[in-house]
Amino acid sequence: MDVCRGTTPSLPAAQPVRRDFADAARYHRVAPLAHVLLRDDDPDLAAVLKPDRDAAMIRHLTAGIVLDQLSATFGELPWATVKGPVLSEHAHPAPGLRSYTDVDILVSPGALREAAGRLLDADWQVVDFRDMLRNVNTPGEMHLVSPTGVLVDLHWSLINMSPTRRRFSVDTDQLLGRRRTVPVAGSDTWTLDAADSLVHVCLHAALTGAHKMLWLLDADQLARRIEGWDDVVARAKEWGAGPAVALVLSRARALLGTPLPDDLAERLGISHGFRLVTGTVDRLQPVPRLRQDASLPRLVARSVRPTGGRTLTAVGSRGLRGLTERVGLTGSRSGPPAARQPADREALETYLRAVEAQAAAP
Repeated sequence: MDVCRGTTPSLPAAQPVRRDFADAARYHRVAPLAHVLLRDDDPDLAAVLKPDRDAAMIRHLTAGIVLDQLSATFGELPWATVKGPVLSEHAHPAPGLRSYTDVDILVSPGALREAAGRLLDADWQVVDFRDMLRNVNTPGEMHLVSPTGVLVDLHWSLINMSPTRRRFSVDTDQLLGRRRTVPVAGSDTWTLDAADSLVHVCLHAALTGAHKMLWLLDADQLARRIEGWDDVVARAKEWGAGPAVALVLSRARALLGTPLPDDLAERLGISHGFRLVTGTVDRLQPVPRLRQDASLPRLVARSVRPTGGRTLTAVGSRGLRGLTERVGLTGSRSGPPAARQPADREALETYLRAVEAQAAAP
């Protein structure tokens, strides 16, 4: 929590404690930020985290080069980058040092074929497997690698799988219609507007579990840049993401002191029961104490619904499904996994047609 608040942590000399701190900083994906805070007062511990800092810096500089390449390749084709590079430069206490692993790009579903074709013509390669592109639940993204080896997630939707997409209403073309340019690694690039960025960061964090401090720090830093909350509330309600936004911002405020409107929960339509359920869970198991993905706060975040009762029902359903899968009752893990084959042109065509069919659906 000190690291995310910009306060240099004071740690005892005991090596087990210091190792635990380094492990926790890495788990919560704030090791580069911890290095920056510690390098003057605790250089020995900072040295342990320096590889994390170096990797984050190199990743960000490389992402800037890739974004330049994408801009040249896409030309007039509307697109935007989300999350990693933009958050690293514009929503992180140490600009350019936020940890992320890939570059996320958003294009219209109607333009996905054109975008993918331009990248393939520029010697990019699809790195999905055949079964991924032929999935009947049509993923909201495909994965390509640049000629220099940088992984890019090419999204046509901000929500990956169709069962989850059906719970929300996030129109990609509207997002691109509101996009703006920001500087990233020395060049201008397209990204979402301020309200869309905050709502998306909160929704993505909740769907992932909102159980790592980096995601709460992202929300905190973006929220501090919001000048008026009307657009945030409107977008959250339009998307059906009010509960996700409320949960993530509530955790950020409790842990990082994020300044929020006093009536935000009411404006988002959040029930007292919902706040009671999520608040109780967060008091019992605060996010900073977590060291593994399997946890009640993560389960609750991924299960949020408009009311406390519906959230608890979803928690029970998701928890039972996870348990049956782990013990093999569903049969999903029986037998050795089939050999996965790299995607070919036929699999790519199947995927593109499925996306185009969804784009054309009323």
